[in-house]
Amino acid sequence: MSEQLITDLQTVQKARVFFGHQSVGNNIISGLQQLAEKSGFGLNIVDLASIQAESQPSGLLHGPIGENRKPVSKCRDFERIIDQQLSDKVDFALFKFCYIDVNRNTDIENLFRVYRFTLERLMENHPQIRFIHSTIPVRCSPSTLDVRLKELVGKLLGKKNNSKLDNFQRNQYNRLLIETYGQDQVIDIAAAQATGSNGHQESFKMQGVVNHALLEEYSSDGGHLNELGQRQVARSFAHQLADIIRASDH
Repeated sequence: MSEQLITDLQTVQKARVFFGHQSVGNNIISGLQQLAEKSGFGLNIVDLASIQAESQPSGLLHGPIGENRKPVSKCRDFERIIDQQLSDKVDFALFKFCYIDVNRNTDIENLFRVYRFTLERLMENHPQIRFIHSTIPVRCSPSTLDVRLKELVGKLLGKKNNSKLDNFQRNQYNRLLIETYGQDQVIDIAAAQATGSNGHQESFKMQGVVNHALLEEYSSDGGHLNELGQRQVARSFAHQLADIIRASDH
């Protein structure tokens, strides 16, 4: 287990962080638990539903927010949780949408507008909390020779690759997020999902831009993370979160 990972886990442990999520978020939590167990470091990972004390101990607090396929509900629920439950109990907070919240028909600019306005209200009402941002996870969009040949045939027949169109939309949102808040304020889950241990990145080009896709070796079903994917993405999540926490101390 690397010294960097242990340092990152120690940094997260010293802070009070809330992470709102759904299914892929559960995968990341599982990965963090695996990494903490293997490292021998006791990262305090607490379910929001179990919080009863007046103050939240340090570590990573997490819980489900909103309803899948209804991304605006996640904005509203995150805001409610911060306002009503966690205003004086956390130092850092973030939430993520799920890949299922965004598809080829999503109005990305409107969704981002709702997200931005939600965060602006929260930052104004809770200046003591540092709000962090997270990219939307992506799904597999294989780019093997067989797939490319099928795409070519599909184009000739007037068919579209809906998997890539959906991922393109998720990448569009992620680009808006990073352009608005800066790479150093964003935990880039999508990039971690696309990056192999050897540095290879799974991607595809559409409308002149390169887009992340989930590595097949990290996935159990094309969208969720298997154990390897859980550990790899969780390692990146912990490192990026720890970097933001460390930067806030200066």
